[in-house]
This record gives sequence, C-alpha cells and structure tokens, in this order.
Amino acid sequence: MRIVPALLGAVWLLAVAARPAEARLADLYAGATAGGMTGWGSAKTRDFFATTRGGGLGVGLGMKLLFIDVSANFLQTLNGSGTSGTLIQLLLGGEVDVPLGRTKLHDGEPQKLLKPKLAVGFGFGTPGPVAYPLTDEQVSAKGVVADAILGYEYFIDPFVAVGVEATFGWHYFFGGDVVNSVETSSSGYHVLGLGTVTFHLGR
Repeated sequence: MRIVPALLGAVWLLAVAARPAEARLADLYAGATAGGMTGWGSAKTRDFFATTRGGGLGVGLGMKLLFIDVSANFLQTLNGSGTSGTLIQLLLGGEVDVPLGRTKLHDGEPQKLLKPKLAVGFGFGTPGPVAYPLTDEQVSAKGVVADAILGYEYFIDPFVAVGVEATFGWHYFFGGDVVNSVETSSSGYHVLGLGTVTFHLGR
C-alpha cells in the first residue's frame, strides 16, 4: 500500500519542480488512444481489472484551465472474438506542462511536452461492449479511482499532437448492482499504457 503515496509524491515533486510551461493557459482537447490495460486486486469477488485486461482502443476528451484538468476517457478492450469489456473514467486532477528542449512551434509554443498529472474520480466497467445509452444493468463494476499519469506529447502543428501515456492507479470498485456490500467489492491497482493522437484547441 505504500507504493501509491510514494508514486503520487514523486509525480507531485516533478510537477512542483518543473519550470512554468510556455504552453496553453486554457485548452479544450479530444483524441484517440490505442494500447492496453491490466490490473489486480485482493477481494472476495473477482477484480474488474483482473478479468478485463488486454489491448484496446479508446477516445478521450477534456478541458484544462491553468493546471486544473477535467477529463472523460473511454477504453474498449479487444479479445480473439472481437470487442470485450470497457472502462470509463471521469477524472478531476492537476496537470503541468513541462517543455522539453528548445524547439518551438512557429507561434512560440514548445513542440515537446512532458505532462505529469494526478487525478481522482469515478470509474465504470462493463463486461462487454457498451450499448448506448449506458444503463446500470450493463455495469459490472463501479467506484473510485486515483491515477498517477505521466504523458509525453510531440506537436506536429499547434493543434495536433502525438504521444504516449502511462498510468498507475488504485481503485475501489463495487459490483454493478450494489453500493456498499463488502462481499461484492474489490480494491487493487491498475496499469494503462496508451499511444495518443490529440487535437488541442486553446491558448
């Protein structure tokens, strides 16, 4: 259990020590992701991340003002027969942009950014593909998540960036049809590794 405070502390120290970025003060962004996730937990019921893991495709969108970041992320995992379970996260966190190198875009913004972020929020998992609108009957697990995220972005132009993102987090999930039963809850850790293509609109 000590690894989570240590990791969060390390990311926070990196954010505090970083020199101010010459990047956007406000940003609205959306993009596509590809990669995978896994996880584990100790509980009387099977942990969602231990049973829903592997490669996947996703989308995300968010808004950032100064260092406050609000985002929604969706990841659809895949298996040998096609689409499998899904993970939806609604997160509120703090993120800083750390310029790397001296190369800048034509408008003066840095071309390469390191993006450490700490976030907390809610997670929802389904054992199969989502049929919209999402209903509680589809949700196999739901609860709180706390994520330490380290991202890297390379801006092709002022509005489009490609990058990678690594997440190590902690979760406490209930079964989809309960809210407080210990017998149907699970807690543990999860890891995500994603490639990203993100469209930014902001200054």
